[in-house]
Amino acid sequence: MTSAAFAEEPEPSLSPQQKAEINKMIRDYILQHPEILPEAIQILQSRTKRAMLESNYTRLYEDGFSYVGGNPKGDVAIIEFFDYNCGYCKKSLKTVERLKRMDGNLKVIYKELPILSETSYTAAKAAMASMMQGKYEPFHQALMRNSGTLTEERIFQIATQVGLDEQQLAKDMTNPVLERNISINHSIAEALQITGTPGFVIGETIVPGALPYEELVKAVERTRSLQEQRRAAQAD
Repeated sequence: MTSAAFAEEPEPSLSPQQKAEINKMIRDYILQHPEILPEAIQILQSRTKRAMLESNYTRLYEDGFSYVGGNPKGDVAIIEFFDYNCGYCKKSLKTVERLKRMDGNLKVIYKELPILSETSYTAAKAAMASMMQGKYEPFHQALMRNSGTLTEERIFQIATQVGLDEQQLAKDMTNPVLERNISINHSIAEALQITGTPGFVIGETIVPGALPYEELVKAVERTRSLQEQRRAAQAD
């Protein structure tokens, strides 16, 4: 007896009439139970969002150029997209800094997203270039605390005030890699449907706007709890 004798019989395919009957049954059920639609839509949106985050994981967390503040080895990351001329971003600075102080196991990944003006773009390049002199955080905070719209002159004044070498900064800002990096940030924000600033990514939560301190804490706690649940499930 050959091995072919033990082969499973292929399952018969459905006829067009059977497919039509099944589709009708599904339609009738949905019409009779419309309350399931919001849940189904929510599940679909959640899956879509998770897929977007997974496909952009490296560009979000390991792009090699975004500044990482707080605890670089922290178990939860907050990713912030911002514009240095954005009033809501300026207000969020105090919130994010407080969160860093209160949670020693949190890292913050900063992503420049200049969208408001030409000087937003200049400030973004200056901030990225300041990493070459190890002055990103004080420069970032000083730019955010500036009142009013930034000008190119004001950007360099602030740079000098925080101890940056102005000439070296101007030279480093001409590196075309900075423009590429900003372009990458724009493409990620577009993929995640972050169309304004600030925008936050915390685990599987995408926040297109500013959040109060308490809400950011809750998002971090949810993310940390979910990560612990997944680690426990993998251990089992």
